[in-house]
Amino acid sequence: MGDLVIRRLPSRRASARGRHRDGVVAVAVPHYTWDHQARAEAALLQVTWPGWAVLYGTGSRLFQAIATWPTPEPVLLCDRTVEGLKSQMREAEMTAIVQRWTITETTDRP
Repeated sequence: MGDLVIRRLPSRRASARGRHRDGVVAVAVPHYTWDHQARAEAALLQVTWPGWAVLYGTGSRLFQAIATWPTPEPVLLCDRTVEGLKSQMREAEMTAIVQRWTITETTDRP
């Protein structure tokens, strides 16, 4: 069998970032972080609501919360607003409390 030969295609500098077209000097593109306010609100919600991992999707434009406490099934909530997500989080927590209370009540009886 012959030896394996690896050939690399000629490429541009890997460290250069920007817009490129043949024959035109590369123009630097500034790094931009999208949706500063929404991401800050998600970070604040993460800090103020223990037991939840809160994210903001810049592509989906949705606030998302994932329960970090033990649950029978994963709990993932999504909403377009922080207020809507908070409401869903409260409802999920109350449902979890009621379900735990019901389970412990039925198992405690002889």
